[in-house]
Amino acid sequence: MLSEFKAISNELQHTSCSLTVNKMDEIIQIILNAKTLFLSGEGRSGLMIAGLANRLTQIGLDTHLSSEITAPAISKNDVLIFNSASGTSTLLNSQAETAKKLGALIITFTTNENSPLAKKSDKTIIINAQSKDSYTGSIQPMGSLYEQYSLLLFDTLILRMLKKGYINAHKLREMHSNLE
Repeated sequence: MLSEFKAISNELQHTSCSLTVNKMDEIIQIILNAKTLFLSGEGRSGLMIAGLANRLTQIGLDTHLSSEITAPAISKNDVLIFNSASGTSTLLNSQAETAKKLGALIITFTTNENSPLAKKSDKTIIINAQSKDSYTGSIQPMGSLYEQYSLLLFDTLILRMLKKGYINAHKLREMHSNLE
């Protein structure tokens, strides 16, 4: 195995986040009870949250990427989930302000609990990794560690839903795109 791959795997194993089992179960309930789910992020963090949107759609939940032209209007009883290492994106903060005014619940995954986006959120999960704007000693450039960890954390949410019986693998496969 490549030494770089081993080093990245090791770094991921030694990264932590503020998501406890109880908080994860609470977020799962929020997701399952939402009228509509909106997910948002920019750059590579946006790609990771798109992966979560894909899985939530396969579960059968009404899920939209907020930046897509087919996304409907957000309203009360909806949930907006952000993935933003820095929490400073103008676009994401604007989305949060609109969602807040309309009564939607906001969940944010970030590295910065004091960021403008975290302060607008109802639930904030802190991933202890560097963003593109901070250096915390990662061997990887910019926010790579954060992005990888967030993707694995989102897959962990889905796995927990499977293990708790909220969803099943057959339904995921059944709802997988058949146009590809």
